[in-house]
Amino acid sequence: MNVSGAQKRLAGKAGPDAFRRMAASLPQLASPSLHVMGIRIAGAGIALGAQVFASQIMGAEEFGRYALVLVYLLLLGHFGTFGTAQLLCRLLADYLERGERGKARGLLHFALASTAGVSLAVLAVAAVLIHGPVSWLEPEYVLLASLALAGIPLLALQDFLEAIARGLDRPNLGIGPAYMLRHLVIVCGLAASVMLGLEANASSVVVLTIAGLVLSVGIQFMLLLRHLRDALAGAKPQYMAVAWIRSAVPIAGVDVAEVLFFNADILILGFFAPPEVVALYFAASRISQILAYVPYGVTAVTAQKYARLFAANKLGELQALIRRSALLSTSVAIAGAIVLSLFGGMLLNLFGSDYANAHYLVPVLCLGIVVACAMGPGEDVLTMLGEERVCSLSFFAALLVNVGTAISLIPLLGTLGAALAGVAGLTVRGILLAWFAHRRLGLVLPVFAGARMFVGREMRS
Repeated sequence: MNVSGAQKRLAGKAGPDAFRRMAASLPQLASPSLHVMGIRIAGAGIALGAQVFASQIMGAEEFGRYALVLVYLLLLGHFGTFGTAQLLCRLLADYLERGERGKARGLLHFALASTAGVSLAVLAVAAVLIHGPVSWLEPEYVLLASLALAGIPLLALQDFLEAIARGLDRPNLGIGPAYMLRHLVIVCGLAASVMLGLEANASSVVVLTIAGLVLSVGIQFMLLLRHLRDALAGAKPQYMAVAWIRSAVPIAGVDVAEVLFFNADILILGFFAPPEVVALYFAASRISQILAYVPYGVTAVTAQKYARLFAANKLGELQALIRRSALLSTSVAIAGAIVLSLFGGMLLNLFGSDYANAHYLVPVLCLGIVVACAMGPGEDVLTMLGEERVCSLSFFAALLVNVGTAISLIPLLGTLGAALAGVAGLTVRGILLAWFAHRRLGLVLPVFAGARMFVGREMRS
């Protein structure tokens, strides 16, 4: 393994002084990251309130059906960008910093066309599967799934706009409407239904979900439009479609694997358990998912910076930023996991008296997210630094572990088996991503790894 002089010097400086310098610089990263986390957690609180409200009105059986349809909607909608969202995060800032506005405009056109084409194709295929001669859906799911189809291109477009916001280094403009406004629409709509004496069921909540998407996407677009005009300044588009497609395809695999990864447990549980049990597990998973916004908050601030530092060959700064990111996300995740584990039963009780029986799932689900944070920002590092193929490979390998463990444990342990499968998958994923980052890029990701380990291969420019 070839080691550059710069890497050796950096490794030689590791020790208590390096750790103190890293800790002293944490506030610079923490401030914007915590701001993004705050928006996401506030959005999660509103979403949790909407789901609590819905479960109280609909009952566990209808809420379980809504939960399953929502998971499929998220899976298909997030696939709609076909990897171009991460491509925008990685390249848009780089193009603008270099003054290559034509390429930036061309990339936006390419990403929008890909998002529209793929999401509409997914919608068409899903419609055929729902209404075709050999439909696999139970009758009570047909209407729900049909209504949810409208959300597929809307979710894809929302991801596209969020990626633009992050590429412009204005993550709050993309995150705020997406994760706060669309859930507020559900809350307000359900409250209006109760006041007017209208029946609220899974179908009506899906309609409110679509309405929230329409409103939040419109506001996202209006907020970003002025910044895009200023950034592009009338540049003529330049296209590098072959190179972009070559990068987007493996990233699309990562996107699919990631959404499957965080929802496979619910999907597989749906095959083995009635809707009422799915509802209990879904409620516990939504509480633990609040913790997932911790690494996301750090990612929204740092991912595009990884790409810029890598392009500038600023080796030491890149490693330092990675270590600060891992330390910050792990520290906050541990604190959050303790709080959620202590108050999980009380939060679940908001959904209904029966939901508190799932309290033991919350610490298990939180454990998986803490492990993922402790292993470092592997997905961001590999994707932003041009190693999207090994990132995709790691995700699919971990997904196989997740699915295989879930299929094996759910019949034996029920919902606990689903939660343990998630922990196993996250652990394998973190190990693989960290190993590839060190092997291919010479970077150390895990928060518990010593800085002296940073003696990997010389980074490619």
